[in-house]
Amino acid sequence: MVESEDEAEAACAVVLTPPLSLEGGLAAELRPANLAQRVLSLFLNVRPGSDLSHFQLPATFNLPKSQLQLYGEGVYCAGEDLLGRCARGRDSLERLACVVAWSISTTRPPIFGFAPYNPVLGETHHVSTTSGCGGGLNVLLEQVSHRPPVTALHATDARGEVRLVWCQSPAPRFHGASVEAAVRGARELRLLRHAETYVIGCPGLLIRLFPSPACEWSGDVRVVCAESGLEAQLSYCRTRRSFLGFGGGDARCVRGRIFRSAEPGDTLCEIDGFWDRQVTRRDLATGEVSVLYDAQRAIGDLATPVVQDRKVGWI
Repeated sequence: MVESEDEAEAACAVVLTPPLSLEGGLAAELRPANLAQRVLSLFLNVRPGSDLSHFQLPATFNLPKSQLQLYGEGVYCAGEDLLGRCARGRDSLERLACVVAWSISTTRPPIFGFAPYNPVLGETHHVSTTSGCGGGLNVLLEQVSHRPPVTALHATDARGEVRLVWCQSPAPRFHGASVEAAVRGARELRLLRHAETYVIGCPGLLIRLFPSPACEWSGDVRVVCAESGLEAQLSYCRTRRSFLGFGGGDARCVRGRIFRSAEPGDTLCEIDGFWDRQVTRRDLATGEVSVLYDAQRAIGDLATPVVQDRKVGWI
């Protein structure tokens, strides 16, 4: 039997799923019934304190994409060119603020009860874009270790101004009423034209099982540039303290400050807002308040990538 050209093309078509975004996207497609009850049933035989790095998750709880793709989408799926803005900053303070804004943009809305597929050792995810930072990005990810699971990423822009290098390993642990997934390792953002390297941390993911199921980013993040001597500290937290998991206000709050590493007590700018709305920066010297990050523009209703070259899968 001879297949037609259309049938052959359909058989090898690249199927892409929507990225995680504020509105619609993948979250709108994944709404099974009794999800909280199904999630709780997974941990009936798991002891508090257990390491979940090798926990076998049933396929019904997996997102239709791997951890590599999820990491990669945080780099190449964005509504505005925040990476390019880092390279265009007029001075070291503005560039650090832009790097902070970009790091916040990689914080995407998690979906309770779902996790990406674990990549196999040696698995890769390669995407080349024709738009965005510096006229396009070339992003390559590889699973370089299975136990513990470690993912490496390398990305460059078309103009040769920005380079991303990072190596990360999630470390989930069960605590009875919650699962905390710390992200070990660091991300490096190198602005080659300015000879600056920014070392960026990552918040942890907190999955609350009791009293009400929820999924939120939490923890402290540092952004450090040794060349400029500037540093930022961010805290992903709730607006109020919770009592036994009850209350606590909004869980998507981001607060922090920018200061000189040599003078940690001398704050240059204060950062405050919500990573799913707006984050502002207040210059303490002038009192000026400006929008540091606008989530609606950066990750609001992101479109599914479109494959332009089906032979190599470029988007």
